[in-house]
Amino acid sequence: MYNIINKIPIAMVDTDDPGKLVYFYDGSGMQLGAEGFTIGFLYTILRLLLAFVTHVLVHEKNRNIQRLVMFLAIFVSFWAVKKVFYLYYWKLGFGHIYG
Repeated sequence: MYNIINKIPIAMVDTDDPGKLVYFYDGSGMQLGAEGFTIGFLYTILRLLLAFVTHVLVHEKNRNIQRLVMFLAIFVSFWAVKKVFYLYYWKLGFGHIYG
């Protein structure tokens, strides 16, 4: 909502190559709309997986299916959290530490 209200651009033209768009601004002084939507999407994945596991998967009778889906949910959740931290550290200039 902040992006929409304050008319923050989704992307901007690259200063080095005018024919190229930049979706993630390198630096902590500014944020583009694509960054906010990306992080929000990753958090939404986590929330939907947690809701699915706690409200739907518990009603499954087959334990093997439960284990398989839980394994996939944990794998996707760790991947999403890793991407959020990677983008956070990259934004701060510490991308070489976390990767």
